Amino acid sequence: MSPDVLRVADVRTAVALALDAFESEQGSHIRIGHDHYWHLPVGTAFDLSREPSTLTVGQVSDDLNELQEINASGDAAPSWHGLAHVIGLLRLMEMAALPD
Repeated sequence: MSPDVLRVADVRTAVALALDAFESEQGSHIRIGHDHYWHLPVGTAFDLSREPSTLTVGQVSDDLNELQEINASGDAAPSWHGLAHVIGLLRLMEMAALPD
């Protein structure tokens, strides 16, 4: 496979492995100590021709609510919306997994 092609199946496998490792290291629950976080809009994040001038704020409680709605409905469409909320929660997990 070409290095400039991203396979969804490969991402799914890597995320599943990372979640398994996280659960093994940290347990199955995370105590949430932060609700708001900085969020760089995705279009800005991939435009390296200029320094970002816009930051927004994400909210863990909103991400959790959206996660529950996605899980209850079985539908994450539109995909960009579901991914945006999952990414916020994955960053929370990343922070929780960092060594002290």
